[in-house]
Amino acid sequence: MLDHSPSICALVILIVVTIVQVASFLSKGRFRAPTATRPLLALFLAITVAEWVSYSVALWLLALISFCALREYLSLVDIRLEDRWGILVSYLSIPFMFYLIHIEWYGFFIIAIPVYAFLLIPFFVALGGRSKGIVFSVGMLDFGLFFFVFCVGHIAYLLFYSARMTSLMIVGVSAAALIHKHLKIGSPRMRLLLQVAVVCPLYIGLASWTAIPLVHSVMLGILIPVSVCMGRYTLHAVEQDLGIRADRLQQGRGRTINGLKSYLYTAPIVFHYLRWFLKWGDL
Repeated sequence: MLDHSPSICALVILIVVTIVQVASFLSKGRFRAPTATRPLLALFLAITVAEWVSYSVALWLLALISFCALREYLSLVDIRLEDRWGILVSYLSIPFMFYLIHIEWYGFFIIAIPVYAFLLIPFFVALGGRSKGIVFSVGMLDFGLFFFVFCVGHIAYLLFYSARMTSLMIVGVSAAALIHKHLKIGSPRMRLLLQVAVVCPLYIGLASWTAIPLVHSVMLGILIPVSVCMGRYTLHAVEQDLGIRADRLQQGRGRTINGLKSYLYTAPIVFHYLRWFLKWGDL
């Protein structure tokens, strides 16, 4: 990691979110924790473990989140019995991808799913022996792999470089998503400008803490709200197609996908921006 020492910020946020979740559970329906607290609990648990225990343990915690998201997605789409070999390859891609992160093989990580998995999935689906519906099945599996394994993997790779930058990304995404979800006044453009007005000063103020240069903090303060809006808009359409209702979220029936949708566009964009401009490839 680029961080010189562990920070208590992620631990404090984890404790606060845990208290909110426990209070919601003990209230027996009188108090409902915001839906955003569940992904925050999982992500900040991984960050805290990475800082205070072991990055390897945190990596496989994120792999578990990826598995839960992919499993939930596959339980909601119309799959054929003949797709079982393609589904098996999809699940096996998770430990393979996170192992590439573990051994720091960025060159293979970045092409493993967009190239090799996307070539293998059609072959294994075709092995099922039924051609009718194969185009939908291949597209469905590739879509799930890209978003719920490849994009989530970027959170893990960002955490490898810096827990502080990962924490700030998650806080920025949460702030932008909160405004996007609950503030319905004005046009979408006005809401986006408000998100930038909140996230950008946050990144500027914490630039010294994360060691991100000021100019890049400003750029990230703009990029994150834009990517959050894109991700939420896209995944909202996907949720509607899958029959996921935001007011009736259940475990295994859309809760994990709904919790992650703000991060799926943002994580790859933030990771590659930082890796390119901070020259992590030279480390």
